[in-house]
Amino acid sequence: MIRRLLRALGVRRVEQVLGAADEDFLLVTWDSCRLDAFHQARKPRLDPFGPARPGWAMGTYTLPAHMALFQGFLPHVFGPEPLYNRYRQQLWRISHRNLFARPVVTFPSRTRNVAAGFRDRGYLTAGTGAMDWFRDCPALRDGFAAFWHSGTAARRQNDWLLGHLGRAGGRPVFAFVNYGETHSPFRHEGMADADPGVEERFKRRRLNNQAGVRRDDWTFDRDAYLRQVACAEYLDARTGELLDFFRARGRPTTVVVCADHGECFGEHGLYGHAFHHERVMEVPLLIFRLNAPPHPAPTLTEFGEQHAGAAD
Repeated sequence: MIRRLLRALGVRRVEQVLGAADEDFLLVTWDSCRLDAFHQARKPRLDPFGPARPGWAMGTYTLPAHMALFQGFLPHVFGPEPLYNRYRQQLWRISHRNLFARPVVTFPSRTRNVAAGFRDRGYLTAGTGAMDWFRDCPALRDGFAAFWHSGTAARRQNDWLLGHLGRAGGRPVFAFVNYGETHSPFRHEGMADADPGVEERFKRRRLNNQAGVRRDDWTFDRDAYLRQVACAEYLDARTGELLDFFRARGRPTTVVVCADHGECFGEHGLYGHAFHHERVMEVPLLIFRLNAPPHPAPTLTEFGEQHAGAAD
C-alpha cells in the first residue's frame, strides 16, 4: 500500500524513501581467506561481534566473486538467519523479482550495482582493492566516486580510505576494501622469518601451470596455511582501525566482513583457487552493526503476505 501511494504521489524512486537512508555501510573482503584459517586466527577486534558463519562463495576467484557481491549476493549461509541466508532476508538487493522478506536496502531495477545504487542516493562511495582485477576490470570500480587499486598494502589502504571518508561530513557512506595479505604469497607488512619456500611454491606462474587434476597422494602445505593464519591476524587489526573510525563517526553502520573465496593448500594435490573445491568455496561471513542495535527481524512484503495467507 505504501509503495502504491508513493507512486500515486509521483515518487518514482520509491526505494529511496523506504530504504535505510541514514545508515552507513562497510564491506570488507579478505582475499582468498578460507574458513578454517579465519577461525584459527586470533582476532581480538572481530571476535566480540560473534563467530563468522560458514558461507559459500559466489565465485572461485576475485572477479566473479566480487561481481556477485556488488550485485547484492553475499556468500550464502545455509542456516536460517536473516542477512546470512539471502532466502530469509538479503542485506541489499537490486529489484528484479518479488521476495517474501524485504531486504534492508532495495535499489530500483536496472541499477548497475550496489555501489552505483548508494551513489544515486547521495552516498559518498569510496573503495580500494588490492588484487590486480580491481586495476584491470573497470566493472569492479563502477559506482565508486573514488577508487584506488593499491596492491597488497592494508595499512596504506586504510590511510587512503579514511582520508576520503573523513571528508564525508554529514553524508552517509558506502565504503569497500579488498585486502590482499591473505592472498598468496601470504605476506603482511613486518612479517618476520617468512619462509621463502612458501613464496616459491605459490608463485603465480607455478600455480597457473599446475596439473589441475585431483590426486590421491596430496600433501597439506601447513607452512603456507599458517602464513595465511598470520595474515588473518594482521587483517583483524587493520579491520579494527576501520571499525574505530565508524564507531567514532557515531552513525548506525552495518559491517560485512567476508572472504571472496578460499584457497587450497594441497588438498587432492591442488593449490591455489580458481577451481571448484570445498576449501575454495567455503568462506567466513560476519555481519554486525555499530552504533545501533541489530537490524530488526524482517517483515513480509505484500508478496510474502499473500503467499503466507495461501499457505495457511
